[in-house]
Amino acid sequence: MAEFDTSITQRAGERNRKLLAGYENLHYKHDKKYRRQYAHLTCPATNWKYVEGASKSAANLVMLDLEDSIPRGNEELLKQGRENIIRGYSELDWGDKIKYFRPRGLALDPDFEDIAYIVSRAGAHIDGLIYPKIEDADEVRSIDQVLTELEKSCGLPEGKLTFQVLIESVNAEEKVFEIANASRRLSALIFGAFDYWGSLGFLPHLYSADHPAVNDVRLRIVKAAAAVGIPAIAEMTLNYPTKEKTDEQKQAALDECRRDAELAAHYGFAGKWTGIPAQTAIVLDVFAIPQERIDTALKEMELFLQAEAEGKGAVMIDGKMADRATDRINRALIKLAGERGQVDAATLKKFNIPVA
Repeated sequence: MAEFDTSITQRAGERNRKLLAGYENLHYKHDKKYRRQYAHLTCPATNWKYVEGASKSAANLVMLDLEDSIPRGNEELLKQGRENIIRGYSELDWGDKIKYFRPRGLALDPDFEDIAYIVSRAGAHIDGLIYPKIEDADEVRSIDQVLTELEKSCGLPEGKLTFQVLIESVNAEEKVFEIANASRRLSALIFGAFDYWGSLGFLPHLYSADHPAVNDVRLRIVKAAAAVGIPAIAEMTLNYPTKEKTDEQKQAALDECRRDAELAAHYGFAGKWTGIPAQTAIVLDVFAIPQERIDTALKEMELFLQAEAEGKGAVMIDGKMADRATDRINRALIKLAGERGQVDAATLKKFNIPVA
C-alpha cells in the first residue's frame, strides 16, 4: 500500500485553518455589558423629569428618544430633546447602564444631523444610538461610516460607539441577515412590531402579539442576531396601567406586558423594550436566568468533564444522553450567567469559561 502524499494534508490544513479563523470571527466582540442587556427603558428626551427618572431605573439600557416623542417639524422640541440628551448623559449618574439615544431616522434626518450634534457634544459620555426604521444593509453601513468619521473628528477611541437597529418593515425582515452582518458596531437587533404590522397591510385587522405573521418575523430576527452573536430585543407593550384606569384594568395592562415578555422569551429573544418602571420590573423577572437552571447546567458540566476524563464522549444524566452539544449549550448559559454576575469567577475558571 502506497504512502499518502503529506503535501495533500498540508495544503488542506492551510485552507481549513483559514476557515476556522473565519468562523471564530463570525460573532461580534463587545464589552460584557452588551451581553447582559435585557431590560431596555425608552424615555422621551423632551421631558427632563423623565430623563432623571430613567437614570435611576433598574433597566440595563436606557434610550432617550428624539423620534416618536417629537412632532415632525417641531424644531423647538427637537432642540430641547437634543440638549436634554447631552445634559443628561454628561451630568447624571447612570451607573453601568448602556446609554443610547434614538435619532429621527433617515426620512426625517438624511444628513444624520441628530447623530453628529449629539456625538460631537456628548460622545465621551454615551455608548451609541438606536436607529429606527432601518431598511437595508447599506443604511447600516452609512451609520457605521458616520460614527467612524465622528470618532476621528471628536478624538474618541476608535470603535467606542455602537448602535442597534429596529426591524420594522417587511422589507427589513427580508434583508435582516444582510443587515445583521453589515457592521461590527451592531450590538442588538430590535423588533418594531407595530410599524411592522402596518407594513404588512393587514389594516382591517387589529394587531395581536401572537399572530403567525408576527411570530414568523420574530424567528427571523432571533436567528439573524444569533448568526453574529448579538441579542434580539422584543417590542414594546403599548398598554400602560395609566391613572385613569381601574385597578383591574391596570393589572390587565401589566399582565399583558408579562404575556408579551414570556412570548418573546419563548421565541428566543434576550430581552424587551419597556416604557415605565413597572414594565421594566416584569422584564427583569421574565428574562432572568433561574438559579435552578444554573445549578442544573453546572451539575451536567461536572458530570461531562468526569466522563471525558474516563475516556467517554458522552454520559447518561438523569436518563438522558449528554454529549459535546449539550455541554456547549450549558457552557453558553453559564458564560451568560457569569456576565450577569450570577456565577462567580472561580467557577468560570474551573470550567475554563472566559468572561471579557
